[in-house]
Amino acid sequence: VKVFDIAGISKSPAIFDMEKLTYFNATYLRTMEPAAFAKVAEPYIRQTVKGNFDVAAIAGLLQARCEKLTEIPEKVDFFDQLPDYGVECFTNKKSKTNPEVSQAMLEAAIPALEGIGDWTADAVHDTLIALAEHLGVKNATLMWPVRIAAAGKLVTPGGAVEICHLLGKDETLRRLRLGLDKLN
Repeated sequence: VKVFDIAGISKSPAIFDMEKLTYFNATYLRTMEPAAFAKVAEPYIRQTVKGNFDVAAIAGLLQARCEKLTEIPEKVDFFDQLPDYGVECFTNKKSKTNPEVSQAMLEAAIPALEGIGDWTADAVHDTLIALAEHLGVKNATLMWPVRIAAAGKLVTPGGAVEICHLLGKDETLRRLRLGLDKLN
């Protein structure tokens, strides 16, 4: 009351800036404790992810990439069911991939991933990085087709390693084989 001055009030009407509100909401979500974010995100994750997946791990992928909780279901729907996607998804200029390159990458990635005994994120990461080095390609050239085949989406809340780890070995390999079949 002591510092309020009516002269400081603008005569123009107030505006409701949805972009600014979204920005503040995203900032709030990103600064939450991971456990608290996982708790508030779980109902939204469970709208489309019905399978036996680690909700906290999925939430961990989402937290840095989420502006609104209502965006979550469409971001994670690929976990339960691989969406139908076209061969054109395997083409990415930045990663230097096209259907032919992607086919070669998946043909190399499937046996390499089959050889993993203990399916951990580190094991998947190390295997794919070593494979890219062995093939003489940049990591992105290998990771792009693996991620597309595993998720069936151009935009995902995590990279190839995180998605493969969360899907599990059997489901990852099944999806990579389906992606290879599309390319054949």
